[in-house]
Amino acid sequence: MSFDTVPPPAHPSISEETVVALLADQHPEYSDLPLGPRFDGWDCAMFRLGDGLAARLPRTQAAVTFLQTEMHWVPQLSRGWDFPSPEFTAHGQPGHGYPWPWAVITWIPGDTADEVPLAAHAGADVGRALAQVHVEAPADAPFNIEQSIPMADRSEKTLERVLKAYSSGGPHGERLDVDAAMTLWEQALAAPSNTEWVWSHADLHGANVLSHDGAFGGIFDWGSMAMCDPAVDVGFTHSLLPAQGVDAALAAYDDATGRVDDAFVARARGIGLSKAVGMALSPREVTQRMAWRTLEALGLLH
Repeated sequence: MSFDTVPPPAHPSISEETVVALLADQHPEYSDLPLGPRFDGWDCAMFRLGDGLAARLPRTQAAVTFLQTEMHWVPQLSRGWDFPSPEFTAHGQPGHGYPWPWAVITWIPGDTADEVPLAAHAGADVGRALAQVHVEAPADAPFNIEQSIPMADRSEKTLERVLKAYSSGGPHGERLDVDAAMTLWEQALAAPSNTEWVWSHADLHGANVLSHDGAFGGIFDWGSMAMCDPAVDVGFTHSLLPAQGVDAALAAYDDATGRVDDAFVARARGIGLSKAVGMALSPREVTQRMAWRTLEALGLLH
């Protein structure tokens, strides 16, 4: 997900009336449940359905692939997860002016961690969750054009955005230590590359992670999931946790996987920086705040 733009417009057919009609025709077992508020993400719109479910509809043609990825892979992989994540309870087809597949999923309660950041004590739970996700990815696993790539392929955009973040500063007067950021990036580039590819969420920023008053509440929106360097998701934890929490996540992750060494940490910190300076360009204040919390967790503020 690119944060320096605004979400694309949703298909005009998406409405409460359309969802009610789709449910009545295709899944009448849910048609008596009250339809709740609409929530729009970048890729999908969701409507609460009773107390424990939600209807999930791709907002654009491009987002259909993400929903199909989730529907195909998450049920297979999530059998070994003990943290909260959505489950698919029904699949829907086009109808009533809506042109694409859609689904009914379980609703996970909580606030998004961009709005209610995770506390340091949540770090160990995050690290253990990622260890469960990061099993070996097969050759036919999706390739994420932003995250399944070598560190060097991120360099041009990252360096450009470091300078923009340095020039603009944060929403509350934060200042980036550009020399420290450049040193961190050089260390990430110099680190040996990963030798394994694992299943990864690949979009693990705070808008896709749930918080219960700072405690880890689960992970959702798996449409970007792909084969990645395991340091990718771990790098994203800088956007979720303060520095002490990141350390706790790394320790728990290493206990479960044995993957953490100096090269792993350097790559994870590089991912964290690359993501933070991208988020800093967002027009949304909540995303800007998350970006500068990430830079603080990386120790890059004056």
